[in-house]
Amino acid sequence: MLASRQIASIAHRLFNYGTPVFMLHRITPHGQPAEGKTDPDHLRNCLQYLHKNHHTCISLEQLISSLHDNKPLPAKTVCFTMDDGYIDQAQIAAPVFLEYNCPVTLFVITDMLDHIAWPWDAKVSWIIETSQQSSLESSAVIKQLGINNGKIANKRKLRRSIQNAIKTLDVKVIPDILQQLADSAGVTIPDTPPPDYQPMSWNDARQLEKQGVCFAPHSVSHNIMSRLDQESMEWEINQAWQLICNELKNPLKVFCYPTGRPADFGRREIEALKKSGYLGAVSVTPEFVKNNKQSHNYIFSLPRLALPGNMTDFIQCCSWVEGIRATRSNR
Repeated sequence: MLASRQIASIAHRLFNYGTPVFMLHRITPHGQPAEGKTDPDHLRNCLQYLHKNHHTCISLEQLISSLHDNKPLPAKTVCFTMDDGYIDQAQIAAPVFLEYNCPVTLFVITDMLDHIAWPWDAKVSWIIETSQQSSLESSAVIKQLGINNGKIANKRKLRRSIQNAIKTLDVKVIPDILQQLADSAGVTIPDTPPPDYQPMSWNDARQLEKQGVCFAPHSVSHNIMSRLDQESMEWEINQAWQLICNELKNPLKVFCYPTGRPADFGRREIEALKKSGYLGAVSVTPEFVKNNKQSHNYIFSLPRLALPGNMTDFIQCCSWVEGIRATRSNR
């Protein structure tokens, strides 16, 4: 019933529930399951399901164009994006999308591809994963960040707690916080990213662009826009676009907010993007994209869904049932 084109078409006309835009981050190599990473076989199964059940995979550019022109999209339309620009996205994920002729937009952090720096949040992950300490509860930096449980037994939970706490800070203090965190964890942050955090190269991006993968800016440094002063925020927006234009032939002028929560951007950032000629921007608000939104600002805060880790949840996210549920819950 969920996969029926006829039922989906009727539900789409009645409820106008919109389009799911799925986002991916890290990809795990075959046979190496890892928490928080997408298995390429699961991605392949997702795309195979969409193909067999007559879903239409569109590019982010097509989706935004339909919003600008106020043109409806057909029922059972799906869109995919990837964030950051790690080598696993180029070597493992992109070939799967190309295999199924599915458009995908890859938002890249330019400092990463330029080998200038690797992101602060990736450094937090590496510190927690690498530390041999059993707990950081007594460390001054954990107390400073207001974290109640500093035990490393649940690394994913601790990593998220630290990252969420750092997101509230002025970006100028983050390097010092990271250094304190590394010291308390008994590790030394490498100047260049370790093997599991290697970025793709610009040449990788150029080769994928020739095959149809679209690229767009995800800032220069991955610093949160709302935590920057006006000049720094505008520089991140404009410099990221200039750098990506210097390396690629046909990038998409759509911005991906670092971390992308509602608190991470606002009217100031939206106005700066409009002034710079951007077509839109994406967030991580977990909703369907509605094609009947009339506010121009909506195109600069488009919601996305994290790709579900199992087929049952993925099928539901692609269905008219989930679309209607999301529409009603957001009224």
